[in-house]
Amino acid sequence: MKISVAVLILLGAVLVPGVSGAQVDDQFAWGVSAGAAIPANYLAKDHNTGATAGLTLAFGGVGQLFGVKVDGLYNRFSAKSDTGGTARILGGTVNFVTTVFGNQDRLYLTGGVGAYGIRTGVKGEAGKNDFGLNGGIGLWLPFVNGFIEARYHHFYRALANKKPAVFVPITIGVLF
Repeated sequence: MKISVAVLILLGAVLVPGVSGAQVDDQFAWGVSAGAAIPANYLAKDHNTGATAGLTLAFGGVGQLFGVKVDGLYNRFSAKSDTGGTARILGGTVNFVTTVFGNQDRLYLTGGVGAYGIRTGVKGEAGKNDFGLNGGIGLWLPFVNGFIEARYHHFYRALANKKPAVFVPITIGVLF
């Protein structure tokens, strides 16, 4: 239910037109994002595709070749069986952003490092914290001052036996 409300708010913000020309050249922006989080590798063995939501602080204008994004993210994966618990991954990342074909292109690459924490609903299982790496590709949508992005996250030593938690959030976001 909470995710549905967040998605409706995000869609409402995306559908509101009227981006001024000055916003495109901003040196600082903040934003929100939401979407689907797809588990991979060991995380996918016990968990289904879930939901993701995030907050973004972006430094550097869209028309510039390089920028920096600081992201806070929340991912929730439901269990495939009654024996496994729901996995919740909270993280913070710092990422470099660069356009693919120069500063006028809308396609960009992003990647960086982050700190992650995982909690499961399994009784007796403690949460784990560690660092990770991420990288992905995005498409800037100037008509809504937003983006569509897919990123690969590799959260080291998160699961049992020190296996990594790997997941790919696919998000739609809006910058203000």
